[in-house]
Amino acid sequence: MTEKSPVDLLLTIVENPVRRKIIKRLSQEPSYALEIAKELGVGQQLVTAHLAMMERVGLISSNMETSPFGPKRRLYFLNQSACLSISFGPHLYDEQFLTFDKLPNKLSKDALSFLNRLSQIESAKDSRLKIISDLVADIDEKILRFEDEKTVLLYLRNLAMKHASEELNTQETTHDEKRILHFIIDEKNTDVEVISQALNLKESIIREIINRLREDFFYVF
Repeated sequence: MTEKSPVDLLLTIVENPVRRKIIKRLSQEPSYALEIAKELGVGQQLVTAHLAMMERVGLISSNMETSPFGPKRRLYFLNQSACLSISFGPHLYDEQFLTFDKLPNKLSKDALSFLNRLSQIESAKDSRLKIISDLVADIDEKILRFEDEKTVLLYLRNLAMKHASEELNTQETTHDEKRILHFIIDEKNTDVEVISQALNLKESIIREIINRLREDFFYVF
């Protein structure tokens, strides 16, 4: 059985609205199955089944915790951080799976500023919640501006690839040649193995086509 990619696995999880609500609840704090079931207004057995499924794939973990009200209870918590983005249009398809469990090596000026404000929270004597609330609001505003800019860039990229498709249709090339040229322009990748997997063409055929196209379309390679 073929192992699912991170994108396919995450889509399988979040396609269910109850699982999305459970993830949102656990993003606030760890919780118990009964507690989650009561807050979501669904059966505990259903919640337990969803929690077990997400634990099997490694999205969440659990520990047995001592309860002051009776026997030990299983406490569930998220143990992964991920961002899944899928954009598509008539001339565009893009999917990105990102994790943010740790800081990257390079940070923008805005990110460094936010990080500095975050480090000052512990030393603040008063109004810590106000400081945190303002910081979260500023980060959210930055994310919103980024998403607005991304929307514009996706529109422009879709338009550029539309022109690429129209231009390729004017060329005296075969169907497979057009597919390969379109892939190289779109993905900026000339690796024969990658193209073979993406287009379901034999590597020998791709090498032959690329060698034939290099002379007329050298600027693409």
